[in-house]
Amino acid sequence: RVLDKKQLYVEAIHHDGNSDSAYHSLAYLLSAEETVQMRDGRVLGKKQLYVEAIRCKDRSSLSYINLACEVGADETVQLHDGRVLDRKELYAEAIRCFPNDTQAYMNLSSVL
Repeated sequence: RVLDKKQLYVEAIHHDGNSDSAYHSLAYLLSAEETVQMRDGRVLGKKQLYVEAIRCKDRSSLSYINLACEVGADETVQLHDGRVLDRKELYAEAIRCFPNDTQAYMNLSSVL
């Protein structure tokens, strides 16, 4: 069986469902409307994969930033801990996780 990049990340997640980097990297490969079927049957899109990455490592500023970039101006996303955040709040979470992340500050300023 020959696997492409996306399928290799799906396989990695199958073997370690708590790998934030595998979820994050897979999300990064997908286009905005693309989905991928996981080995457990779930079908996840880019946003859901970033939410999974945050579930695995809730102090990942990059996952918060990339998720915020995918969230529309009037859209929210629910995290695994039940919080519902808009993109401003996602950027604020990125800053909370890593206060020296200049990208999070610049992105937050662009949505104010």
